[in-house]
Amino acid sequence: MKSGLAAHEREQIICHYARVDRLKLYTGQARITAAAGRSIQKAFGKRKNGIPLGHVLGVAPFYGRDFVVTPDTLIPRPETERLVEEALGVLKTHFSGKPAQILDLGTGSGCIAVSLTLEWPACKMTALDASAKALKVARKNFKFFGLGQKIRSVESRFFKHFEGKKALWDLVVSNPPYIPAGLWTRLSREVKKEPKLALDGGPKGLDALDVILEEAPRYLKPGGWLLLEIGKGQSGLIAKKWAGHRSYASLAFEKDLNGIDRILIARVHG
Repeated sequence: MKSGLAAHEREQIICHYARVDRLKLYTGQARITAAAGRSIQKAFGKRKNGIPLGHVLGVAPFYGRDFVVTPDTLIPRPETERLVEEALGVLKTHFSGKPAQILDLGTGSGCIAVSLTLEWPACKMTALDASAKALKVARKNFKFFGLGQKIRSVESRFFKHFEGKKALWDLVVSNPPYIPAGLWTRLSREVKKEPKLALDGGPKGLDALDVILEEAPRYLKPGGWLLLEIGKGQSGLIAKKWAGHRSYASLAFEKDLNGIDRILIARVHG
């Protein structure tokens, strides 16, 4: 089937809609029905028109699992797996299998909440998002992975739902919007089809990050942790404003595979 798409994308689309694996596809054992062929051609057309591959397929991989995604959710990226890895590192080092209250702020598809809950079953997870449509997708993923009763979902803009309460969580994780508004026009057409609410971080990309850094200490238990995914070049700006802040005992950054400061790890005073 000619499509004008990259080989790996053609492969993923064909395997998905024909319900065959790569081995059968390349050994000629795949049997593609007429109905599957029509679906494949339709999917090729969507992809060529700039629809993100995750939205064409309706699923996207993250941390070794496939998650339902829609235009109402951000498509999971490999960089965000570093956020899960660092959060698990904190849990293994400081909680030793003990229960931990965790908040996934801006859960989107729920991929972070699901991954942490499956990797750390002792946790008590709350998944929060400002978008009711995104939460609907997240709940589908919670249910699919058997976590519908284990992960609590909350619709809220940042911590507003919890105003007046204190010291709720041991760990807050978030992949907030951090793309500077001035870069929006330079993004690929695929990225622009994802929800702007989950991407646009204001003039310098720091609006959501600053709100979370300001508000999180009120909701973290003494000695609690805040882990945030951040954008390229933002670590210096964050450190200048927040390193040594009265609310935080420590502030550090971990790099992604490209050597970019990608994960902010902050701890409040114990």
